[in-house]
Amino acid sequence: MENLYCYLIAFLLSVVLIIKLGFTRQQNLPPSPFALPIIGHLYLIKKPVPFYQALGSLSSKYGPIMYLRLGARPVLVVSSASAVEDCFTKNDIIFANRPKSMAGDHFTYNYTSYAWADYGHIWRTLRRFTVIEIFSSNNLKKSFPILQDEVHCLLHQLFTHSASGNQKVELKPLFSILSTNFMMRIVAGKRGTEEVAGAANMEVAKKFLLEFKEIFFPSMITNICDLFPILRLIGYSKGIEKSYVRVQKMRDEYMQNLIDDIRIRLKKTSSSFETASMRNKSLIETLLSLQESEPEFYSDDVLKSVIVVSTITLSFIYLFVFYNEW
Repeated sequence: MENLYCYLIAFLLSVVLIIKLGFTRQQNLPPSPFALPIIGHLYLIKKPVPFYQALGSLSSKYGPIMYLRLGARPVLVVSSASAVEDCFTKNDIIFANRPKSMAGDHFTYNYTSYAWADYGHIWRTLRRFTVIEIFSSNNLKKSFPILQDEVHCLLHQLFTHSASGNQKVELKPLFSILSTNFMMRIVAGKRGTEEVAGAANMEVAKKFLLEFKEIFFPSMITNICDLFPILRLIGYSKGIEKSYVRVQKMRDEYMQNLIDDIRIRLKKTSSSFETASMRNKSLIETLLSLQESEPEFYSDDVLKSVIVVSTITLSFIYLFVFYNEW
């Protein structure tokens, strides 16, 4: 049975190669190394040399604009400032679309995430929202007290540990808790985990951090099935897709619970004296207010896609900005 699969794959690949060689028109492509049949230029990317170093050595030989074919996927390698400007400033719309991938099929809510959506109405609307509501300088400054508060909590925990005698303090999870709580307060208006005091609470916090990392930072790197789509058609990707489905189910349930909790809380506090308009809104509160005005566009799936990408980018942008402020 295994031999039959091997023969079938070899036959199909041969047919694809013959069709490609016989019917592909001559294209005016940038300089390119010699490509092998089927695998293209993958033979030039060898471990343990890092991927970027391999591209750098090829660019020094073939120029600042180079064409590669990694399996079935064409790749344009640009390594000069002027060429990058041509791509992302003068021809930005042409390069705006992202290539589809197996991870994107599972993690992007049907490509409604603005980091993965094709150029169009969805991409323009979500980009405008993120620029104005999330990453504007005014909103960054409004979030500064939250970061200060989390730093004070971290210092309080360190003083508590030092007061209990000479003992080692593991700083890495404490810094992870700091950044995670900061992101969660921006996104959902509440901490992900409370202050850590004692070994038992530290273990609980570490468990939460592992789950948080798996939910929001899953591996979305290109895999072999993205380079050779035929492998996905014959079922080679079942193991990878099974793990993707499991992680996406965890992520979807976690974020749906966040949205539902805040939706219920807003209904309870709508008649009270303090409303969200009297304080800094969380990201989810802002999205829910937009959902009320445009329910057809801002579905729960769109909300969750914005939350995922915002959580990932916030961890880098906020800390970079505030580091420079300090």
